[in-house]
Amino acid sequence: MTVPTAEAAAITEQIIDRGMSSFGATLPIDLADLTAATATATATVDDETDGRSLRRSHNRTAVIISLSQLIREGLLDPSVPQIADRAGVSHRSVFRYFDDLNDLVRLTVDHVVNETMSLREIPDLGVGPLEYRIDIYVETRLRVHAGAYAVSRVAGIKAQKIPSIEEGLRALTVITRSQMAEHFAAECDHSSDREMLLDALMVLTSFEAYDYQRRLLGHGTERIRHGWHSSLVTQLTPLTPLTPLTPLTPVE
Repeated sequence: MTVPTAEAAAITEQIIDRGMSSFGATLPIDLADLTAATATATATVDDETDGRSLRRSHNRTAVIISLSQLIREGLLDPSVPQIADRAGVSHRSVFRYFDDLNDLVRLTVDHVVNETMSLREIPDLGVGPLEYRIDIYVETRLRVHAGAYAVSRVAGIKAQKIPSIEEGLRALTVITRSQMAEHFAAECDHSSDREMLLDALMVLTSFEAYDYQRRLLGHGTERIRHGWHSSLVTQLTPLTPLTPLTPLTPVE
């Protein structure tokens, strides 16, 4: 499904409103930032109840940030003790802050999605010659995939069991497809099958394609960049009609 960019953003908002995702929650980037923010907030708290609430919020956020850090460091399925030790909380307290591990994973994925949303913006959307637009689009997709690589792998695995992650991934897909349709509008409008063309471009630059080339084929960023650019040029450049052959003169 392709919709205007503004409508695609609205779809994400609807998912948030239904409580199926928490994209909108902005959290500190790392534990050091969290500690600094908590210290500042604590200085203005003089009520014991507010103090306990602040500590609970700090610990809960520390667990989310810790899980995201461990995943990015290569532990795609860290244990509760590993998460708790990184966050500086007791092992038992993890289950007081979240409904279960799936709830923690969901919030962690949402945290990283929110953290990388700005990377999804395409500069000069739909502006410039085709080669320039392809360059910008490829760089944007590579930046997004690299920025959330390990967590995206976890999200793809956990989406099968956590509906809110599946819904979130679907919303991001709608946004990406709509951006692509707007960025390559001229080429899509002249395609004999617009939707099939968009399908091909989405698959070509998907996270799954990036992961396959990076993890299984061992390709570096430059190799992936070159391959995607060449493929997009092939897909988006109109085919030149073949010149009709001149009939051969019969041999007498």
